[in-house]
Amino acid sequence: MEDVRKILNDIEETKNIRVLYACETGSRAWGFPSPDSDYDVRFIYMHERDWYLSLSDRKDTTEYMDGDWDITGWDLKKCLQLLKKSNAPLIERFQSPIEYFSVNGFKEEFKELIRTYYSPTGVFFHHYKLAENFREEMKEKKEVRLKSLFYLIRSLLSCNWVIKNKSVLPMDMEGLMILIDDKLRDELRNLVQLKAAVGEKYLHPMDKDFNNRLEEYWQMIESSKTNLGVNNTDLKPADKFFLKMLNQYAND
Repeated sequence: MEDVRKILNDIEETKNIRVLYACETGSRAWGFPSPDSDYDVRFIYMHERDWYLSLSDRKDTTEYMDGDWDITGWDLKKCLQLLKKSNAPLIERFQSPIEYFSVNGFKEEFKELIRTYYSPTGVFFHHYKLAENFREEMKEKKEVRLKSLFYLIRSLLSCNWVIKNKSVLPMDMEGLMILIDDKLRDELRNLVQLKAAVGEKYLHPMDKDFNNRLEEYWQMIESSKTNLGVNNTDLKPADKFFLKMLNQYAND
């Protein structure tokens, strides 16, 4: 935690920005890290007010990569534009169980905006496409990277959540597993324990029965991917929030 704050403070100084929120994403936040998993830190920031008044196109992301640290920040304006499209990775960050920093009230107000702009259809197809890609990658293989298998499983469970709840889904595996049967839940917990003991490159033998159970979920998802609901596209709530943040933080 202290290391993350120090890095974020250094980024603030060198980039002349204000960090508003920072959290962990990736396998550590999803609940299935390996011993050699890196730290995937994501943060939201603002520039000074005059930065937003320029007519020129400006970079609205910043990155820091060093050893186990994979740190990426998105400008608040970019985030609000993505939120209007119900961007799944952005929404996910506000469900993270590992929060490093948040200015007073920011997370709570942003989560209200998430509820305003949340599109079950948009989030579903984000995870559906991931599941489709990983399923194809592992097709007919006797051994697969356990990391890839977990990505497939998490994507399937995310689709399952949207179909059944149409609400903002949990980020972590335990939360997503609430809606599955006890047998599969126990099997997945055993896999989580295994992943915690092996490296990222570990190859896992594919069990035929387990693979068939995942295929059943895939077929259910395939048959249920319509009429999931869309989002509000009115920019007024996002505009109001952005102006509030400008007044509070962009003049410091």
